[in-house]
Amino acid sequence: MSTLHPATPSADGSSAGRAAAELITEAARRLVRSEDLEEALSVAAASIGEVLAGEAVLRVTMSQHDLYAGASGPVPLSAVAPAFRKALEASRSHDGDVVLVSRGEHALCRVCVPVPGTKLPGPVELTFAELLLHSLVQAVDRIVTVDRFRQSEANLERAVESHRLVGQAMGILIERHRIVSEEAFDILRRTSQDNNVKLREVAQRVIESGSEPDEVV
Repeated sequence: MSTLHPATPSADGSSAGRAAAELITEAARRLVRSEDLEEALSVAAASIGEVLAGEAVLRVTMSQHDLYAGASGPVPLSAVAPAFRKALEASRSHDGDVVLVSRGEHALCRVCVPVPGTKLPGPVELTFAELLLHSLVQAVDRIVTVDRFRQSEANLERAVESHRLVGQAMGILIERHRIVSEEAFDILRRTSQDNNVKLREVAQRVIESGSEPDEVV
């Protein structure tokens, strides 16, 4: 990627401003399409770093953990320089570092970009970087929501399958022993509890082997 410098009223500055606008538009599109958190972090860090003409490091704080990332993607905390760690604890820019913060429903995102020299990025570049960080927050929120939905959907599918297996195993016991459904379920439940084996697992073994529940654990 080419380095972008702060826009000025000159022709070159206008060109840089247009290039930055194209960059943020393309990066925002990629973030909207992204279904992978690692990809989203990499796109955001690379794009923000280019807009602000520096190396961007992201910190994404979610409910249970923090993620750190640069242009190449997520990195372990041990790989983040102490100066970056300190800056990413802050809520605003200081000591030559640009620090931006954006909060979403599921995550708090911070980015730190050390600025070479003493000249800070102009308002246009800062606005672009803030928009990119906001786009990242939206992407993280969407990815987390989709992952949770998929997990909930998977849990529901497992519950439905467990219900089917238990019902089928109960049917085998009812037919074999001429008992009612409550008695058949109690046999499966007791076998599960006494042997510390999931009820679904006991039912599946009864179906596959045709044996009694206490013979399959």
